[in-house]
Amino acid sequence: MYSNTYNNDNFMTIRKLIDNNEFDKAYNFLRNIGEKCANWYYLNGISAMNLGYYEEGENSINKANTMDPENLEYKKALDNYVFYRDDYRDRSYRYNRRRRNDLDGCCCCCCDDLCCCGGDCCEDCGKLWCLDTCCECFGGDLVSCF
Repeated sequence: MYSNTYNNDNFMTIRKLIDNNEFDKAYNFLRNIGEKCANWYYLNGISAMNLGYYEEGENSINKANTMDPENLEYKKALDNYVFYRDDYRDRSYRYNRRRRNDLDGCCCCCCDDLCCCGGDCCEDCGKLWCLDTCCECFGGDLVSCF
């Protein structure tokens, strides 16, 4: 079985760095520890994720959870990561799907969040208005008003 205690002073130092949002220092400190236990993988996962290394972070937290499946801290971290990852993926999918579908339903979006949608928008005048709005977002003017 895996050992989970090496130098507790090192791990306490790393936890303090993580608590102080010094993820870069914690991540680099972990690189200097030769033997890796479940606690090492957990702390590496937390620091890696907070630096944007999500795949490495997920792999490390999975490894910590596998090495010590009874540890509730590791399980909670893995569950939280999986929840947020899946939630982000689902929201991203719905957002991009809405943007693609709305083009056929005459819902024009420009400037990221400026959308013009209407129930009967799909007639030529509505489409022209949407195109003019998009042009104006970028400093142009498709239809000038006198």
